[in-house]
Amino acid sequence: MTVLKVEGLHKYFGKLYVLKGIDLEVKKGEVISIIGPSGSGKSTLLRCINLLEEYQRGKIYFKGELITHRNINRIRSSIGMVFQQFNLFPHLSVLNNLILAPMKVKNMQKDEAVEKAKKLLERVGLIEKINEKPGNLSGGQQQRVAIARALMMDPELMLFDEPTSALDPELVKEVLDVIKDLAQSGMTMLIVTHEMRFARDVSDRVVFMDEGRIVEMGPPEKIFSNPENERTREFLGHFLSV
Repeated sequence: MTVLKVEGLHKYFGKLYVLKGIDLEVKKGEVISIIGPSGSGKSTLLRCINLLEEYQRGKIYFKGELITHRNINRIRSSIGMVFQQFNLFPHLSVLNNLILAPMKVKNMQKDEAVEKAKKLLERVGLIEKINEKPGNLSGGQQQRVAIARALMMDPELMLFDEPTSALDPELVKEVLDVIKDLAQSGMTMLIVTHEMRFARDVSDRVVFMDEGRIVEMGPPEKIFSNPENERTREFLGHFLSV
């Protein structure tokens, strides 16, 4: 089953042409990593999927339904998004960060929300931080809380926008391990990442973007071992020689 379909997506910021006709389909249970140089449109693509950015041309479908401003709030409740900068509410405890949306959006009872939050914090290894404020956590811990918060809504699709780019190198692994666990559990995911080994290990398909276009797409073993496009080979040159 197709969870997400992007057709002919074009996006401009004024005169800057950021996405130049993107076509992409994501099947249920599939993990797709999007790689490419900075400024290639990777993060903008994710933000357009969630209508956090307006786009000028094209169509985006979620489970066969065209995403519009009229239905976006309902659809967002099924699409989790994890940002580079965590976006936690600093004045709320870890627990309250997790239970706020399901109680407000899905009318979940507080007892049920708290129980679910505890299970997810166990899953991401942070149950002991349940009453802490985000400012008392490391960057890696904050990002794991952000992932748990997204999972509270039982999303059918998870979008990760460079989830480790704001982290110190020694904190990257703890976040990638949580995402790998989600991948192994069958979660449908679209991941923008600069972590090439992670993309190779966890993905069903890898998409290479450059200058607003999908240059090449395929299974990780092909993209990382035998890319067809010269630009892909150039970008992955260091990685391929390791």
